Amino acid sequence: MKASVTRPTLLAAYGVAICADFIQMGAFSIETWGFLSLPDDLLDVCTGIILTYLLGWHIAFLPSFLVKLVPFADEAPTWTLAVFIATRRYRKAAAPVAPPPMDSTNKAKVLDVEATEVKPPKL
Repeated sequence: MKASVTRPTLLAAYGVAICADFIQMGAFSIETWGFLSLPDDLLDVCTGIILTYLLGWHIAFLPSFLVKLVPFADEAPTWTLAVFIATRRYRKAAAPVAPPPMDSTNKAKVLDVEATEVKPPKL
C-alpha cells in the first residue's frame, strides 16, 4: 500500500471498484467460457491495474482475480470488498475531534476542581 492515500484517491478507488463490480454483475452476468469471457477478463485486468496505481499493491486484490475459477462466485462484488479490506487502515486512522476553543460563551461551563492528596495514617 502507498504510505499516504488522500480522500479523493480513496473515493476514486471505490468508484472504480463499484463500477467494475456493477458491470460484471450486470453486463457479464451470463456465464461465458473461453473466448467469450475475454471482455470480463480484460475488465478485471484493467481494474486491477487502476486500483494498484491508485492505492498501491495489496494482497486483497489477488482473490478478485482467483474468484473467477469458482463457478457463480464471480457474482459477488469482489473488487469493492478488496478495496474495503485494503483501505480499512485509513478509516481507522481518522484524526480525533478537537474540543471547541475557549471563549466567553462557553467559559461558564468549565468546572474548576482542586486536587488534594490524602496521606494514609502511619501505623
